[in-house]
Amino acid sequence: MATVDYFLSGDPEVAKQHLHAALQEQGFTVTTRPTGQWAAERGSKQKTFWLGAFAGKAQHLVFTVDFMVHGDQLVARIDRPTGHGAMAGAVGVARSNKAFGEVDQAIGTRLTQQGSLANVVDSCAVAGRRSGASSPRSATW
Repeated sequence: MATVDYFLSGDPEVAKQHLHAALQEQGFTVTTRPTGQWAAERGSKQKTFWLGAFAGKAQHLVFTVDFMVHGDQLVARIDRPTGHGAMAGAVGVARSNKAFGEVDQAIGTRLTQQGSLANVVDSCAVAGRRSGASSPRSATW
């Protein structure tokens, strides 16, 4: 499971708007589930099922965003389940990992530019990062 925690600063609703916008800029449609969790989804289930690795950018991806409070800060946790993208085989898993990394960078960049990011804790295995690492990052993108 790939997970990144974004510790948000300032007005929580404004920070959530920036997070939502960053996901949309990456091509995701964001829906709110009854629990308050967000589901960020892009691509086509049918194309992924039928074309597998050949689905390319149309590969179906779903990431979730949970919100929690740590001390007096709102934390947004974006999550990619283990093996996500497996319907498209090994290439699909690699593409899912790459997309998660791109989303991570887009969110971090936008939140930093808007002054809404206090800290990030990366506890995931994303391309270019050590597997299973749990390392706080400074909020500089």
